[in-house]
Amino acid sequence: MGYLEPEKSRLGQIPEIKWLVNTIMERALTRGEYLLAGGNRSDFYIDKFRLFSDPSVLRRIARLFTPIVTELSPHLIAGTELGGAILATVVSQMTNIPMIVVRKQPKGYGAFTDEYVEGPYVEGQRVLLLEDVVSNGREVMAAKARLEELNLQVTVYAVINRGLAPVKSLVQFSLPRGAANTEN
Repeated sequence: MGYLEPEKSRLGQIPEIKWLVNTIMERALTRGEYLLAGGNRSDFYIDKFRLFSDPSVLRRIARLFTPIVTELSPHLIAGTELGGAILATVVSQMTNIPMIVVRKQPKGYGAFTDEYVEGPYVEGQRVLLLEDVVSNGREVMAAKARLEELNLQVTVYAVINRGLAPVKSLVQFSLPRGAANTEN
């Protein structure tokens, strides 16, 4: 398993990115035959809850977004349900920037039924939309489109991009050719 280096603007984070890759490899990566959320099959799976369940690991991952928050200066941090919302909550707490959550499906109960977005926002605000792990990016791109329909300016970032998704990430996993069977 390999990974591509982070963007040049974040080269100062290389030790932290290497820590993240090692932590993923030690705690969250499993081999086998898996059906991924998007319906594709893979011979490896990254269980983000093995990372997010440890408060010190979760905080350290959230801190990796500090240069991105500084660069983008968003008005809101957004997260997709479920893993993205966990990450967005911690980043919001650490940066003191309000957050919103983008649901996969609108809730059918309580106030504001039939809405995908939970939390206050104002048209024109800049939003940093966070996701945990993406393979093809369909879900997070749908969340981005929902936010853009509300006239919000959205930048998407993930902790891990394991495939062909057009999403920036802290870590871009790549597999050596012929070494794995992945249908991303």
